[in-house]
Amino acid sequence: MAELPLRDRAGTVLLAVRRVAESGLPPLPAALVVAVHAGAVLMMYDRRRGQWELPGGMREPGETCREAAVRELAEETGIRGVALTFAVVAEFALTEPARREFLAVYRTELTTAPRLTLSDEGLGFRWWTPGEPVDADMSPLDAELAARVAMT
Repeated sequence: MAELPLRDRAGTVLLAVRRVAESGLPPLPAALVVAVHAGAVLMMYDRRRGQWELPGGMREPGETCREAAVRELAEETGIRGVALTFAVVAEFALTEPARREFLAVYRTELTTAPRLTLSDEGLGFRWWTPGEPVDADMSPLDAELAARVAMT
């Protein structure tokens, strides 16, 4: 695992990864999902940011972080009906606008390889094994979260 803080090419910094109780979470703005199959983590290529990253996104009004994670996973990958386990809260320093942001990160273990479906947001999928090099076109922040959560 990398030492934190860790910065990406856009200037976003992963400041901390904390194991806390899901029941004590305030309403965080977004959630990510670490989907693990055969020791590898599912990454999707985000069309807008031009990089491989974890599925996930912003909460909609009235949603919990868990509901957002379930919805985003289904919308971005086609994966439905899997159990999600709350893993960690990730703390980021964002640049535009400058602010601190906390995201809920969930984990799911897939016993069989899923049939993946692209959304308008994604251009492709890949399975990345934590410990492999992080390519220049992969979010180092998402790779770090994936590595920390996949091993739990």
